[in-house]
Amino acid sequence: MGVTHSFITEWDNAPKSIMQFERNVTPESARETFKRMANHEIPNPDDYSWVCRKAAAHYNTLPNHVDIDVDPGDRVIFVGDLHGCFESLIRLFLGDPSKGIQPTGFPGDIVGGRRNVYLFNGDFIDRGGSGYQIVFALALFSVSNGDCCLMNRGNHESDMFGLSTQSGIGNKYMLEVAGKFPALDFTHYRPATCDFFYSLPIAHTFDGNIFVVHGGVPMGNDLSGVPRAAPTYFSPGTPQNIPRNLKPYVLSNLDTLVPTRQQTTNFEDNPRRQSELWHSFVWSYDRMPYSADFMEANKIKTMVHSHTATPYHQITTFLPMDKPGEKYAVHSVVKSDEMFQRVKAFFDTHQLADSTKLCILEIFSSPTNNGSVYAAVINAKAGPKGKKLEFDPFKWDYVYLGAAADYTFVQTGQ
Repeated sequence: MGVTHSFITEWDNAPKSIMQFERNVTPESARETFKRMANHEIPNPDDYSWVCRKAAAHYNTLPNHVDIDVDPGDRVIFVGDLHGCFESLIRLFLGDPSKGIQPTGFPGDIVGGRRNVYLFNGDFIDRGGSGYQIVFALALFSVSNGDCCLMNRGNHESDMFGLSTQSGIGNKYMLEVAGKFPALDFTHYRPATCDFFYSLPIAHTFDGNIFVVHGGVPMGNDLSGVPRAAPTYFSPGTPQNIPRNLKPYVLSNLDTLVPTRQQTTNFEDNPRRQSELWHSFVWSYDRMPYSADFMEANKIKTMVHSHTATPYHQITTFLPMDKPGEKYAVHSVVKSDEMFQRVKAFFDTHQLADSTKLCILEIFSSPTNNGSVYAAVINAKAGPKGKKLEFDPFKWDYVYLGAAADYTFVQTGQ
């Protein structure tokens, strides 16, 4: 798989055969195609490209920020980074009886009287060895069940990462695909991949209260005078003071960003000025107070993001402050089952704090986090918009897909 694919499992390495794929796509045919992929069949590059372009045509009709008004019978499922681990999708859709994992079902399936509505929150490729299968499967379900398979773009769906053109064929995702089809030039499948990745929306809001984005949010409406919150691997140095009382980013501005998302191919860590706002939505930094200000200004109660390889469904909770110039402070950061139960009990018995809190949930669905793998689940109910989904992540369900140790790695790394 190459040095850039450092979390390879026995499943990835098992021999694959080319499937016979019918282009008359229906929900039933998509389910059957996935089951064949779970048994180590993969599509040929022509069928892969066809599905990517069909999915891109669907996503190109959507705005950058998609507002979802759920139906009372929906079951909303948030899935974090998959990073090339097709086994996580198999466990999610089909279950794994050998590990006690029950199937959650496919997008659009009716399970227990509820319709599965999935949001896949970016970073589908790299690190693992089966990004090709993930991209094809999610594009396929976007074609067959577009209302039930929703996708956000992550930073790895970018020229910097999986689509880099270094050495002619790329250094990550293109290298994976080239390993599967060494006789084909990368130009055979790269254009369709780009069309699909660049078509993906940046964010979704569910029921008016739950904002889902891959990375984070801008620190303010005008970034021209805002220094970085902290040094990074790409830009080391001394952290600079962040101005207080920045005006939070207004979410309605997301749909008028220039260039368009289809023209924004790179989300590099030191972005050009024209890409800086885009960059803020797909990269995370320590901008906690600004996230709370953003949520308050945009009337959001909970933000769901991925991107950071948290080994748990981590929840950061904010409570209002009385100090001048400080609206919110971090109350708790939940990183384990024990902490989850303890903080949940606190809010159950402190109703004022419970009613005023804002939350950020970090969800990561790939064993490349070296921890436990989860998806988050919320059951919708009847009511007006804003009352159909429980927005408190302490009251959500979490589907456990196993620990990193449950995946049989034959190659691991960073």
